[in-house]
Amino acid sequence: MSLRLKKKILPSLLAAAVLFGGSGNVFAASSSKTASFETWLEKYGAWDILEQNYSQTGDTPELILKRAETAFNLGRYSACLETLQSTPAFTDKTQEITRLWLGGKCQRALGDPVKGVIWFSQAARLMDQDVMSTKFKEDSYLKSIWFDVWRSLYWGYRVTPDSARESRKMLLEQTFGQAEKVWPTTYFVVNSKSKLENLHSPAESQPFVSNSSVVGDADRVLIAQSMAAASIGEWSQSNRALDAVSNSTVQTFWKSVNQYLESGKVPETVSIFNEENLVRPASFIKAGALEPAIISPTLWQLGAPTSPAWNVFRKKLMEMEPQEALETIDRETGSLLLSSDLVNALQNYRLAFAFLTGDMALAENVLKRLDKDTLPMSLRIASGIAFKLPLSRVLSTADYGKNEHLYIISGLSEAAGIEYFSDINTPFWKPVSSKALNEVINTNPLDRLLVFADLSKQAEKKQNSQVARRSAFLFPKSKLGAESFIYLADKAAQNRDFKLSAYYLKRVDQDKFGPELRLKWLTAAVAYDLATGKDDKAMNAYNEILQSGGTLPAEKELKLALMIQQKGDLKKAQAILERIWSGRDQLENDELRAEVLFWIAEGEHAIGKKDKALKHYLELAWEFPEQNIWAVTAMYRASMIYEHKGQFETAKRFLKTVIKRADRKAQKEAAQARLNAIDTKLAKVGAGKDVSFPF
Repeated sequence: MSLRLKKKILPSLLAAAVLFGGSGNVFAASSSKTASFETWLEKYGAWDILEQNYSQTGDTPELILKRAETAFNLGRYSACLETLQSTPAFTDKTQEITRLWLGGKCQRALGDPVKGVIWFSQAARLMDQDVMSTKFKEDSYLKSIWFDVWRSLYWGYRVTPDSARESRKMLLEQTFGQAEKVWPTTYFVVNSKSKLENLHSPAESQPFVSNSSVVGDADRVLIAQSMAAASIGEWSQSNRALDAVSNSTVQTFWKSVNQYLESGKVPETVSIFNEENLVRPASFIKAGALEPAIISPTLWQLGAPTSPAWNVFRKKLMEMEPQEALETIDRETGSLLLSSDLVNALQNYRLAFAFLTGDMALAENVLKRLDKDTLPMSLRIASGIAFKLPLSRVLSTADYGKNEHLYIISGLSEAAGIEYFSDINTPFWKPVSSKALNEVINTNPLDRLLVFADLSKQAEKKQNSQVARRSAFLFPKSKLGAESFIYLADKAAQNRDFKLSAYYLKRVDQDKFGPELRLKWLTAAVAYDLATGKDDKAMNAYNEILQSGGTLPAEKELKLALMIQQKGDLKKAQAILERIWSGRDQLENDELRAEVLFWIAEGEHAIGKKDKALKHYLELAWEFPEQNIWAVTAMYRASMIYEHKGQFETAKRFLKTVIKRADRKAQKEAAQARLNAIDTKLAKVGAGKDVSFPF
């Protein structure tokens, strides 16, 4: 080691010795270690080093759990889960509970609450009643998550493949039994218990034809014809078929369905249902139930064979009257030259045109000869409505395992008076006032559309994290879901959980619900980009907000301005600050007003406009004296400008006020030091307080 280096290091070591005690026992505590290095690292949250240490150790249950917990604490949830899943069940009950519970937390952190609840439930099987109750209640969100996951599992039971149905039933019974032990008196548990018995009934769901006068048999035929027209992409013809529906509100609903499917946008006509307190029709449209059919049009419309001659033939077919089209199809299907694909396509078109002729007997006969798995959902629902089919004859093989398909089929069937789940759903066309909604949802907690209406009402009244989480989980494709994701992204960014904020933002189709939601998304994105140092992206988003006629919340706009100021683009930062100040009357409080004015003054000072800066400093100190940190700092800055101008007495007056009013010792000492320096300077030049007259 060089002599120069020794000279540098030695004083540092001596200073450290003085600072921490000066004796030979500076690190004496280290010599009597009572905890392992790993425990010590865990105490300080040094998870990265801890992970390295555990990766070099063996595979005992204790070390496996330590490795998994360390990965979890580092936010490496997939790695944690992989460790837990690759490990056989532990023989020690306590360790197995820990393994399963940690696995549930990983699944939740990865955005899969259903799997999370399954892991939690398996862990709970090994717990005593008191331990389970305590564990479940540690997380304030777990109750609502548990109930919503149970809803989702229950709703999907009828589309669970036969091979998995028994295990799904066992899971529903197990998770409900655990919820009943922990939260026995909640409305959800009390009013859902009887629904468990339905799981033991035959899988075949026979339709219940509503005795409502709102939709009759003649209306059902018209609705089926409308859906048949939609299945071949004839939207105008589909709407014309609805003109004769007896109830104008029912007619509006089905035309709204067509409009939504054709445009991909929620129609404005949905407001009519709100006005009439028709909660379930409004919720069906707004909950995004039809999104799968919009994302995948072939789910709703008849597909086209690969034959090059098909498009020409189809065009001619669409120009014919339904009866003529039927006759043409009959002639063509007799040809031996057609491929099986073309024959199947013609037979499916035959069903659509049979509906359009109004000959329901013919349509029913055609249906019997078709493979329902080749039919689009529209024709299967139309058949179910017209012929009152059991649910199993409406579902295709592709629908199994897809809850979202069941929501479309059951919802639209109910809108036509064909109910498959009358035991859990309220009548589709029954009005429910806003005042009565809470009571109705309490007694019918498994009615999905009522759940949506209830969450919408809560979010409109006052959004919070619990409502937003539930809405985003249960209704991710709805506008409510999108707004909830944005709300949660903003909250996560505020809490500096940027990974979570990004997770939420990525799940929003910001262009789906119009410019207003796009602006909300951009606002949340600005907060995230600022927090993660993506300054250019934040600025681009901000410019788009301004160009769209929107604005950021003042706190975020201020943060953006300061970021730009720190980067050295003082003029741009100043423009943003002055923009905020121009709307000062709308700012939340005087503290924010004082802060904005302070940074405007700082910007002017940095640009070199000291007189303008001085004026702003003084305005701040006068107008917001109660905002001490900003007012006192402004006076200190003003004193420096006056000192630079040679107006020492004025500078001293401000410094004395700073010394008197400053909350922090460091501020007082800095002002006193400045005051002493001015007094020393005045003593040297002999300047006095009186005016000196030259003559």
